[in-house]
Amino acid sequence: MKNKGEILADILKNFKDCYFFVHNTKEFNVVESIMNEGFVFESQLPHSTDRVNPNEAIEVTYFLFQRKDYGNYTIIIAIPKAIYEMYTCVSNDNDIGMEEVMSITEPYYSDNDELVYTVSPKHILGYFNIRTTEFYQNRNWDPFFNNCQFRSPSNRTGRHTKK
Repeated sequence: MKNKGEILADILKNFKDCYFFVHNTKEFNVVESIMNEGFVFESQLPHSTDRVNPNEAIEVTYFLFQRKDYGNYTIIIAIPKAIYEMYTCVSNDNDIGMEEVMSITEPYYSDNDELVYTVSPKHILGYFNIRTTEFYQNRNWDPFFNNCQFRSPSNRTGRHTKK
């Protein structure tokens, strides 16, 4: 019998050539909001998510165990490797952070004086219900979505204002 991490790893293996970032939440309304409006985070994506490799089921199992107190819904961000590499190139070429390249909104400062970004709902693969071990794919996920086609580096500025 497979454990929950192995089940999720097997699901993710069906979405080849993606980088996966996972985030747990307790509230289903938060899941719906993220799938429809995108994933809002402060500072850097790795501060709010864990990057997992579906070929390492033990890693996925470890994440689910470590983050279980954060909730039973695991949000899955899946960015195709080719798109992620484009984001990396744009980030390097324009001397801006990767998060700013990925963000579908203009970054702004939070009350904590941290920049806030939004990952497109088109990068949200779906969510995994840890309790039932069911996966629900986001109808908005688009493996061909490239944010650079919609927000050019010229629209990004080095100055950010508080909202």
